[in-house]
Amino acid sequence: MSAIAEPLAESEDEGELKVFDVSLVPAEPPDELLYHHKPDFLHSARELLRRGEVIFTLAERDIRAQYKQAVLGIGWALLVPLVNLAILTLIIGHVKGFSLGGGVPTILSTYVALVAFGLFGGAIGGGANALVANKSLMAKSHFPRECFPLSQVLESAFTSLLALVPLFVLFGVTGYGPRLAGLWAPMYIAIEIPFMVGVVLLVSSVIVQMRDLQQIVPILMPLAMLVTVIEVLSQYTNHALHDHFLYGWERILYCVVNPMAPIVNNVRDSVLLGFGPQWGLLGLALVGSLVWLVGGYVVFKKLEVNFADLT
Repeated sequence: MSAIAEPLAESEDEGELKVFDVSLVPAEPPDELLYHHKPDFLHSARELLRRGEVIFTLAERDIRAQYKQAVLGIGWALLVPLVNLAILTLIIGHVKGFSLGGGVPTILSTYVALVAFGLFGGAIGGGANALVANKSLMAKSHFPRECFPLSQVLESAFTSLLALVPLFVLFGVTGYGPRLAGLWAPMYIAIEIPFMVGVVLLVSSVIVQMRDLQQIVPILMPLAMLVTVIEVLSQYTNHALHDHFLYGWERILYCVVNPMAPIVNNVRDSVLLGFGPQWGLLGLALVGSLVWLVGGYVVFKKLEVNFADLT
């Protein structure tokens, strides 16, 4: 650094312009300095909350753009979950003995699980490429970069609300009504939100620098949905296929790493079987959600300094 700062001009008079040899300035920072960015997380979080209107504006823009030029328009929000339901029903039909019990139609238990998982899946599917897709806008704006992936969370919430319409139709067709304990569902979704936000922030920030993830995420999400929907963790369901699959520390680790599993099971059991919260499973889900939230946000802020160059 002393060589870089050595002036070529002979005069050292105070206030006189000094000339430096710019050829000695490295084109890029040393490798040891990369990713040593130390953001102020509390200040960043407060700024993000203050600019909440930006998230709503971006979400509204994306929702309008998504359905404006489509022939079916907003009908796609109803058709996609039904197509997923048809595919999963065919798969589950070949899973020996799969049943939620209590006389619940399989098509209903599958769709309720799809709606619960769909909020998470839609947010990851859209949020993964949120930074890359908004490259030009990100270069011209000064609001928090988190707004781009978080807007996809709101868009997924909008789509999930529309997906409730076919659910009520299925209740009418099957003649099986929701249970009063289904009123616990908002609490389960509240536990899902930090997990969803953390994963969206993590994936969207990493994908900027590892573009291969753009191809990997669409492959992993259907697999995650399949495992989460089919694997029954419920303490109320005795299922020979699952009795030996997860137990002890494996069950605990699974619930922490994949909080969607306990959440989906609680939603399904409350809405369809009338059981209250399974606090043990929900506690593990909450711990996992908070870990993903903190971890995802830390990684996002650490990598944020490189977004402008890598997008």
